[in-house]
Amino acid sequence: MLKFKPKIIELKNLKLVTIRQAEIDDAEQLLNCIKNYIPQSEYVPKLEQEINLSIEQKKEWINAFLISNNSLLLVAEYDSEIIGNIDLNGSRRKIMEHTAVIGMGMLKEWRNAGLGVGLLHSTIEWAKRNPVLELVWLQVYKENELGLNLYRKMGFEECGIIKDFFKRDSKYFDNLTMIISVK
Repeated sequence: MLKFKPKIIELKNLKLVTIRQAEIDDAEQLLNCIKNYIPQSEYVPKLEQEINLSIEQKKEWINAFLISNNSLLLVAEYDSEIIGNIDLNGSRRKIMEHTAVIGMGMLKEWRNAGLGVGLLHSTIEWAKRNPVLELVWLQVYKENELGLNLYRKMGFEECGIIKDFFKRDSKYFDNLTMIISVK
């Protein structure tokens, strides 16, 4: 199992943030962080009321990343508080185990400070060292210009659009899939 070595990054706001692998003891704080950033984001395809995992279930979720050889769950921590996370969820199917999908979120006050770059860079570097992974992908609202710019900057390429994939408050949004090779 390929471990992630914690790192400290300096953000644009000059604050030092630790990026490290999530641990089972992070379950409650990570759950609280996610419950805070979901309603703050117009581009996370989940509603606040859909976050209904118990702390025990969140511990099991974290453990699934810890025991998987093609998955990674990182948290960003500032002043002992989790402020964001990124997960790289490797496929459990043998024929697709060389692929993994990224999901990321952070508290609103930490956006546009370089945290997304730090989380993505850390994840991609880990994936490149991982002997199983070859292709990393993500899905993004086509209207999410900040996200699109970040993903393009990190080397992701656009590979397909599903029209009207997301529907929120009777409004439709297109889903853009992006990929990056980590071979």
